[in-house]
Amino acid sequence: MNRRERVFAVLSGEQPDRVPVGFWMHFSPEAYYGDEAVKTHIRYFEETQTDICKIMNECTYPCEHNIQAAADWKRVKVYDRGADFIQRQADVIRQVVDQVPDAATVATIHGVVASASHTLLGIPRYDSIGRFAQLYHLRTSPEGVWDAYKKIAHTLCAITEESVKAGADGVYYAALGGERDGFTDEEHAKYIAPLDQMVIQAAYDAGAKFVILHMCKPKVKLERFKDYRCDVVNWGIQESGVSLLDGHKLFPDQVLLGGLNNQHGPLIEGSYEALEREIHQIIAEVGERRFILGSDCTLPQDLEYGRIAMAARACGSYRERGMEKLG
Repeated sequence: MNRRERVFAVLSGEQPDRVPVGFWMHFSPEAYYGDEAVKTHIRYFEETQTDICKIMNECTYPCEHNIQAAADWKRVKVYDRGADFIQRQADVIRQVVDQVPDAATVATIHGVVASASHTLLGIPRYDSIGRFAQLYHLRTSPEGVWDAYKKIAHTLCAITEESVKAGADGVYYAALGGERDGFTDEEHAKYIAPLDQMVIQAAYDAGAKFVILHMCKPKVKLERFKDYRCDVVNWGIQESGVSLLDGHKLFPDQVLLGGLNNQHGPLIEGSYEALEREIHQIIAEVGERRFILGSDCTLPQDLEYGRIAMAARACGSYRERGMEKLG
C-alpha cells in the first residue's frame, strides 16, 4: 500500500498493511507562506514519510480592528473566498497536493474559538488572555459576540471550501472552547457547537472525503463534541487524562488518532527500541483497523524528522514480530 491507500483503508474499516501515521509541527515564520511553505512541507513529508500530509495554516484570521471591550466585536468582518489570506493558503495547498499524490492530504482549519482568539489578540495564539477575554465579553454582551462568532464561522466556511477545492482530501478542524474551566456546557452548546458543526458540514458539502476533529487544550471535556460529525478524532491524552480506549467509548464510530506524548517520552527523547516498544503496546491495545498513530498535538519545532520516520518504521515492525493485537 502507498500512504494514501493505507489511510483510506483504515477510514473504510479495512486492514492496512501497517498502522498509518500522522504527525505535524509548526514551521518557522519564513515557511508560513508562498514557495518556502511548499518546499518546507514537501521536505517534511518526504523525510518523515508520514501517511497523512497535514498542510499547516498560518494564515490566521485578520485583525483589522482593536478589541478592547465587548462592543468592539462588532468590528469583526466577514471575508469571502476571494480574500488574499484565503487564496494564499489555497495556493499552498494546491501546490503541496500536486507533489504528494501518494499521500492523504489534510487542510488545517482553526475553529471558531481559536479564530476569535486570533482576531482578538492580533496574533496566532490561544492563551488565557484570549480565552477569558472572550468569556467576559460573551457574558457581558452575548448578542454582540455571538454575531462576531457567526461572521467568523461564515469566513471559516469559505476557507474550508477553498481548501477542499484546492485538492485537500480532508480537513483537520481544531475545535477549542471545550475546556472545563472556560465556557459552560450551556454556553458551548448555544454559541460554539452549532458554528463548529456548520464549518464541518461545509467541508463535507465541498467534497471533503474525511474530517479529523482535534479537541485541544488542558481540561477539555470531550463529551461536548460527541455529536460532532467527523471521521477521525484526536485529543491530548496527557492534558485531558482520557485514554484512547476511554475516548473510543465516546466516539465508537470514529477512527482514533494519537497515542504518543508530543512533549516527552520515547518519540521525543528515547531510543528506537523504547519507541518501538511503546508503539507496539499501543497497537496491541487499540488494534490496527481503526487507528492512526499520532501524538496529542503538534510536535516541537526542533524535533529531528528522523524520529518521526522511526515511528512509521515501528508500526511496520508490529506484525513482523508476530505480536497479537487485541480488540
